Amino acid sequence: MSDPVRDALARLSTALDKLDAVSLRHADGDRARATLETELSLMREDRHQLARQIDEERASRTLAESSLGDLAPRIDRAIAAIRTSLAHR
Repeated sequence: MSDPVRDALARLSTALDKLDAVSLRHADGDRARATLETELSLMREDRHQLARQIDEERASRTLAESSLGDLAPRIDRAIAAIRTSLAHR
C-alpha cells in the first residue's frame, strides 16, 4: 500500500478508537445519571415518608396534650372530693 493510503487508514483507525472511547464515556455517563436519578427518587420517597411520620407524631402529641389538659381538672375535682370525704370522717 502506498503511504497516503496507510496514513488515511491510520487516521481512520485513530478516529474510530476515539469514537469508541467517547461512546463508552457516554454510556458510563448515562448509567451514572440513571443511578443518580434512582437515588434521588429514593431520597424523595424517604423524605415524604418522614414528613408523613412527623405529621402523625405531631397529631398524636396534640391529642395526648389535649387529653392531659382535660384530665387535670378532673383529677383536681377528684382530689377535692377525697379531701372533703376525709375531712368529714
